[in-house]
Amino acid sequence: MSKIQSPTLKLSDAQLEILSAAAKRPNGSLLPFPENLTVRRAALNNVIETLCKAKLAEERPAIDGALQWHRDKESGPLGLFITEAGLVALDIDETKKATTSQAAASPPRQPKTAAVRPRGKARKASPGGSEPRQTPAQSKQDLVIQMLRRQSGVTIKEIIAKTGWQPHSVRGFLSGLVKKKLKLPLVSAVGKDGVRRYRIAAVAASKA
Repeated sequence: MSKIQSPTLKLSDAQLEILSAAAKRPNGSLLPFPENLTVRRAALNNVIETLCKAKLAEERPAIDGALQWHRDKESGPLGLFITEAGLVALDIDETKKATTSQAAASPPRQPKTAAVRPRGKARKASPGGSEPRQTPAQSKQDLVIQMLRRQSGVTIKEIIAKTGWQPHSVRGFLSGLVKKKLKLPLVSAVGKDGVRRYRIAAVAASKA
């Protein structure tokens, strides 16, 4: 993978605010724009156009709850997302990166459910009864990271099947978010079947 060069574009205050807000979001979406942004719509279009030309931001299908920027007849709803070059241009503070990485690496907390004794006839469990209420469905980002933590790893096709993302969106997620933003040790290898599998390598715990 070629090394990303930092752009020579001198970012304005508005561009910095928009990219900084996008870098803090799990999906990297530029939308919604910061509330304190004092740029009119006409000027805002020029700001976004400049970011896209400099390859600091790009239009991609609006997936995983991302807000729509505009709709294309062929691709459908499109959103605005920060690119790897945009993250490099921000020179994100390492402390913030580490905090984000630890948050992503932590397994989701399971709620504690109090044991409830059934009363009367309700003691008998009904085979066709509904299962206990579960926690809300995890985000696609958490799902993919969980798949990457498998010892056997995961293929791009498997990620697409679980998330519905496009191939380029999966590759952008792996290189832009997992490696660049979250700084997780992502590795890949081609198996005997000729298929490349990706996984997050286990990090040895440091001795106290």
